[in-house]
Amino acid sequence: MSLLWHSGLAGGALACCTLAVLKQPITLLLQLQPDVLHEATPYWWIRVGITPLVLLNMTLSGILQGFNRVTAVSLLISGQALLEIAGSVLVFKAGLALRGSYLRSMGLVTLLSAFIAACVGLVLVKLLPPVMTQAIAEAVAPLLTEDHDSPLAPCSPLGPFASDVALHTDEEPLVVEGSVQGSPEGGSTARAELLGFLSDGASMLVRSSLLQATFFIALAVASRLGTAALAAHQIVAQLWLLTSYVTDGFAVAGTVLGSRLSSQRHITVDKSATRSLQILCRRVLLSGLAIGVTFGIAFFAAQDWLISLFTQSKETTGILQYVVWPLVCIVQPLNSLVFVYDGLLYASQSFAYTRNVMLLGFILVFCPMIIVAELSIQALWGVWVAKAALNLCRLLGGVFRVHFWWLKAVNSISVSV
Repeated sequence: MSLLWHSGLAGGALACCTLAVLKQPITLLLQLQPDVLHEATPYWWIRVGITPLVLLNMTLSGILQGFNRVTAVSLLISGQALLEIAGSVLVFKAGLALRGSYLRSMGLVTLLSAFIAACVGLVLVKLLPPVMTQAIAEAVAPLLTEDHDSPLAPCSPLGPFASDVALHTDEEPLVVEGSVQGSPEGGSTARAELLGFLSDGASMLVRSSLLQATFFIALAVASRLGTAALAAHQIVAQLWLLTSYVTDGFAVAGTVLGSRLSSQRHITVDKSATRSLQILCRRVLLSGLAIGVTFGIAFFAAQDWLISLFTQSKETTGILQYVVWPLVCIVQPLNSLVFVYDGLLYASQSFAYTRNVMLLGFILVFCPMIIVAELSIQALWGVWVAKAALNLCRLLGGVFRVHFWWLKAVNSISVSV
């Protein structure tokens, strides 16, 4: 466990150094105007410094999800979001900007929120034990202890076979290897588990890198549309991700509870676990859709008030009100469903599939549309249409994998039992 969060810190430090080295090339690529560059440079270095904390927090959230601590993960993520919101309100409404720079102050708010979340996450990981470990062990025990008179009979629920419960592959369910601990087969199983873990990690790295690349490319295109368009772009980026803070709890529930029920289904062929898995998917998806619709309606109804919170510039306001704001409202349900489907895809252990969907969407959908947005449309709404199209691609991929592969396999197993 400590290896995981140490790896998160190490990865963050590597990313931090990489971003520091790439500052000048990225600045040249964005073609920022001098006044914008002067304001953005301190913020850049603050964000670079935050990178290790961001990856550490992601690692801690993953560990807590592995512990089946759904509530703890949701509260940790929501708490960090609330801290950022409260800090932002203080900066803008109470005039607490340092040296007159609101952007620098916002960066420091993010840094403080990430640091507090990391400290709380470390405490939770240390104090909260995994949930359901004993229950899962008891479910597996009958399959592994049929011969209780054998001298190899285990003393614990999993006995000498405990280390031989294979993690998974991307296309296959959880299986229980029948090798005795210390045998050559046990060693090969451990290697297979390690390779599977590394493969899944690499898949998620590619997926996350492509997703972040879309935001960076969108920022680069928006920066060439002028200062007002760049300001409008940043406002939309904040609202685009706002729904994720609320929906993330349902995504985490889908990942943790879905993977637990899926593992019970493969180990015990339990019809009740199969039924519970179907109910879970339906509930988290409906909840995510409801949140997206609610946010979309709220954004539409409070358009003028929300825009005034971010800017008083008439030019920026005009850019937001023309096409961009209606688009943000319309895609909220789509975005919420994408977040929830991501959680269910992780529960089904479709890591390579998730990577492939993101890769195809990036190459075949996002890149062509962002090129059209820059060369032909030359308007901010074209940038966000490209982002919306990518999310639609991700949604369709999630629908196919979850409903026509994962849950279909669940139904076929239930019928055959």
